[in-house]
Amino acid sequence: MNTYIFIISGKFKNSKIIFPINFYKIKNFNPTPFHIKKKIFDWIGSLKGFYCLDFFSCTGALGFEAASRGCKLSVLLEKNKKFFYFLNKNKKKLNIKNSKIFNLNSFFYVNYINKIYYNLIFIDSPYIIFKSLFNSLKLSLNILKKNSYIYLESIFNLNLIMKFFKDKIYCLKCDFFKKINFYLFKVF
Repeated sequence: MNTYIFIISGKFKNSKIIFPINFYKIKNFNPTPFHIKKKIFDWIGSLKGFYCLDFFSCTGALGFEAASRGCKLSVLLEKNKKFFYFLNKNKKKLNIKNSKIFNLNSFFYVNYINKIYYNLIFIDSPYIIFKSLFNSLKLSLNILKKNSYIYLESIFNLNLIMKFFKDKIYCLKCDFFKKINFYLFKVF
């Protein structure tokens, strides 16, 4: 049995991203809720000409939404083979041409394959290990253009994050839903 997430706006508005309902049984599977996804993209505004990177794509809800909203390229990274299979299936079904999907660990991709500087990076794995969160943010800063954005979901509060990154990023917007903090950062 399958379930789906809707693309909210843009070229693929109201299209369904389909995935098996049993994904909800997988540990740490927690797609960004519809109302938070809508809020994020409202915060960011136009993505025209953007290069976007979805660090932990899962269903592709954020990466495909960015592609639908007209970014130049949306790169989706997913190391789980089942998720990767459905990402490709949805990309093909929707005929999304401005996205690339890789079945790779995000850290490997950024360190050894990436050749792009991005305008927006999504880090939406709800981290419970601060070291992983820290490494993702640190790595992101190496591949972002100035005045770009990082969208982050985390259980950690803003004060802890800013303790390590106060000279590199600042928080534009934040919200909270079901024990997860949602942040939109701008890069200096």
